[in-house]
Amino acid sequence: MNAIISFFRNKWTKLGFSAISLGYLFFMIWMAWLTLSFHLVPTNPVSLFSLYLLINVLFGTVMIYTRKQIATQITACLLHPCILVMLVFAFGNWFLLIPVFAVSTIVFFAAGSPESLKTILGTIYLILFVLTVLGYLTLQIFGITESIFDVNLALRSPREDYLYSTQGTYRLVTYIDRENKENRTISYFVEFTGDDLKLPFLEGERYVNSRKILTQRLANKSEVEWLTDNKLLIDGQVRDISIDASEIEEAEEDDFSGEAAILIPPPTMTRVTTTPPDTP
Repeated sequence: MNAIISFFRNKWTKLGFSAISLGYLFFMIWMAWLTLSFHLVPTNPVSLFSLYLLINVLFGTVMIYTRKQIATQITACLLHPCILVMLVFAFGNWFLLIPVFAVSTIVFFAAGSPESLKTILGTIYLILFVLTVLGYLTLQIFGITESIFDVNLALRSPREDYLYSTQGTYRLVTYIDRENKENRTISYFVEFTGDDLKLPFLEGERYVNSRKILTQRLANKSEVEWLTDNKLLIDGQVRDISIDASEIEEAEEDDFSGEAAILIPPPTMTRVTTTPPDTP
């Protein structure tokens, strides 16, 4: 027993274990990247949360044990910026945010960093967190989060409503405005499934760099279907989505002043119907 106690009290043992704390920093950077780039879908929520909680507890225990080591002190000071990114892109997902926030905060105050440094960084992080939360809530109230982040994952259609291309290379995803919003719109996005991520108990659908196909009034929802693995049929118009995005002009947004919306095809779209659409 004394040998075990002596082993863990040895400064070289603590120095070696402190390297593990750097692993937690990389884990947090990876988590921030996941929330930034992917729509995360748990396949087994209970097992996923148990594993996630265990990882945080183990890393937290090691960092408290090595709190006076330089590597742990550096890690403790750099964790909260990662959480700030996660807060912006995973706001409301408290099962994801609370464990890492609790561990990072405890380690930050327990670490052997100079008190003056803790005071300065703690004040900066507190101000940033408060401003981030207030700013996000303000954007939500005025409904302009989509203008900044391009999409609002809270408005994303459920997985059973996805439309996959014939070979599964692309999927068509819709985003529908909230029910209490006037002139509700529906937006169609095409995502490349080859960039998706599959992990134990978790799948990630990459939505960054997705391509907006069309935005229109929900009341005038278009008929959309896949013709081939890279061609969509939208109200009788064929669109080849395999062409590089830089060569494709975005479809013009609908004129909400009329009773109906007409999709004006860009040069890369080919009309296959001969009957013109009704004039508003």
